[in-house]
Amino acid sequence: MISRRHSVFFKLHAFFFLALIVLVLLFVSALHEQERQKLHLLAHRSMELSRIIDETKARSCMEKNHELAEAGFKVMEAKTRKCEAIKLPPPMQSKLRSRNVKVTIYKDDVGFIYELSEGHCTMLYRDTAEGRTYYFVWFLFFALLGGLVSMYLLLWSNLKPLKYLYKQIQRYGEGEEVLNSTNNGKDEIALISNALYDALEKQNRLKKSRELFLRNIMHELKTPITKGKLIVELEDPSPNRNLLAKLFLRLEHLIHQMADIEKMHAFSLKRHDVSIATMVDTVIDHLLLDESNIHLIGCDQNIHVDPTLFTSALENLIDNAYRHATAYPIEIICDGSTLCIKNEGEPLKRPVEEALQAFVTERGDGGLGLGLYIAQSVCELHRFNLNYEYKEGIHHFCIRFI
Repeated sequence: MISRRHSVFFKLHAFFFLALIVLVLLFVSALHEQERQKLHLLAHRSMELSRIIDETKARSCMEKNHELAEAGFKVMEAKTRKCEAIKLPPPMQSKLRSRNVKVTIYKDDVGFIYELSEGHCTMLYRDTAEGRTYYFVWFLFFALLGGLVSMYLLLWSNLKPLKYLYKQIQRYGEGEEVLNSTNNGKDEIALISNALYDALEKQNRLKKSRELFLRNIMHELKTPITKGKLIVELEDPSPNRNLLAKLFLRLEHLIHQMADIEKMHAFSLKRHDVSIATMVDTVIDHLLLDESNIHLIGCDQNIHVDPTLFTSALENLIDNAYRHATAYPIEIICDGSTLCIKNEGEPLKRPVEEALQAFVTERGDGGLGLGLYIAQSVCELHRFNLNYEYKEGIHHFCIRFI
């Protein structure tokens, strides 16, 4: 399971929120800068208005108004009702007083109004050149925000198939059928998804071909073996008859184990709850063992397994313990999370890692060398742990479920 901080989606969300925070900070900074520039512009326009009035004192009212109109100022009779005074920073206020004219700037719904007071004379002028509020920063903010959100949604929609693909791979690993859903996209994820489904389709065809081949071989082998066993039964007792009977039994057992291996590699687990005691009873019946030589302790619990495969694993472990025991009974002990099979016996002649490999058997054992390999493989398919320990003359093969 992927941890949240390693997830691509977590990184995408984190990147988006980080970019959003940076964008908001830049927008706030731009608004402050715009406000500062606006105040500088107002101060500059106020000084320009004061200069024009000073320079046109000796001119007629018509000439003064014409000069003001060219600079973008219009004489007003009175302030509007909704105008509000704009507070300028102290440095700008002191700069405006340098011409011995008190300047007050107002803003209303139309624009800016300048009030010039010189002595007892007060004059009002509308700035017609200023125009309405400058909306470029807002436009840029919403354009970048829209682009950022659109990119986030686009990346999220492109990465979303990864979750579905991950679940499909998990299902395939559990042995379930994976539906081929072709992705019509043109990006890398779509190409990877389609390549994976093509590979799975080829793998399924090869698996089905192998299953059919093995089943045909096993079917063809079972027929002469069955006939051979019947013929042997009709023969008179003799050493050769017993030898042939053992040979046919060994071949039949080999076919059964090959069938188990074939099923394991088919990844076709069909799990449901089943009692351990029930599976052990089935094993005892299959192997024709003496129940008095097997001591079952606390194995009435149910476990969630594929009954056929797990019974095969128990059969191989119990058969191995029974055949190599130097004293009976052998013990099968369950404690809720572990199933242990114990038997007295001589130490292994090779490391347990070698004994768990296929076709590895003790010399003179007469086995096929597949029993422990099958048990180990079944445990791995169920994601159980098969552990071995030898102490005080007792072999311990333990399957840990949790």
